[in-house]
Amino acid sequence: MAILTFSNARSRGRPKNTRPSTDTGTPETVMKRALGVTTEALDLCLERGIITEKQHWCGIHLRWLYTLCHGVPNVRAINLLQPLNQDKLTDHDNPKWREAREKEYNEAISLLSKTGHAIMLMNMCIYNERPKFLYIDSLKNTKNTKNNIHNIANLRDGLDILDKL
Repeated sequence: MAILTFSNARSRGRPKNTRPSTDTGTPETVMKRALGVTTEALDLCLERGIITEKQHWCGIHLRWLYTLCHGVPNVRAINLLQPLNQDKLTDHDNPKWREAREKEYNEAISLLSKTGHAIMLMNMCIYNERPKFLYIDSLKNTKNTKNNIHNIANLRDGLDILDKL
């Protein structure tokens, strides 16, 4: 029986895997990121030059006010052993400050409702729903051009109302 000898004891085993220095994710996530699918609707509007920096900030501020009043609008786990509606106030939470923010939110929503922009802005800024004009297929279709221009104007008008407020 012959004994196998290895020239270098360290070269035994599985060959070392060469990986890129930066991990960009799976090919699917790279493609989604390139198409802008993973980007939030408000951020995508800013990237494409549809809205200004100030309008973008107003949309983010509206979302922040909403979360202060109603919480984060997404699916979350609830501990069933803990009673509901027991939001513990921290030492840093000021009830007068919170009341002022809720008043600010209610004033913004009532003003947007009067002008007819509330639903569109809430859907986009708070719930991150994409309007049709952000989809590439809608931009290519000439039938939707008039409707897209109207919706973009409504978005800008609503964000300008928030800016003035």
